[in-house]
Amino acid sequence: MNSKLVLILLSIVALISPGPGQANTTFQNETYWFEQAVDLYNQGRFEESIQAYDNVTRIEPQNAQAWNNKGIDFGMLDRYDEALSAFGNAVRINSSYAEAWYNMGVIFDFMGELEDAIRAYNKATGANPNYQKAWFNKDKDQDILGY
Repeated sequence: MNSKLVLILLSIVALISPGPGQANTTFQNETYWFEQAVDLYNQGRFEESIQAYDNVTRIEPQNAQAWNNKGIDFGMLDRYDEALSAFGNAVRINSSYAEAWYNMGVIFDFMGELEDAIRAYNKATGANPNYQKAWFNKDKDQDILGY
């Protein structure tokens, strides 16, 4: 390849590539951003994980798993209202998403809203009757409330 052509190709790549620290969402797909978000979560970088899930939900607003995982990130940051909103989006998309209902129950527990937590755990166990963690948390909350 002649050197002028190589220089032109490198210039084009430099023009379309994001700069340091910049994301180029135009050329990235939902799977790319989802994987980035999971990696960031696993590194404890919850704010950045939320931003990556924002990209997923911009590309595919009906991705219930991305909304659920985003809710988990918000919960890790003690941003409970935002977590509940994200879980709410997940269950609006998929009303039988047991994990999202369970996660919603956990947030309600953190907030001291035990009756709301029980309702969420009921939805989780209704969607998945074998969801042992949801049964356990529901029973614990009912014991606390004296049911």
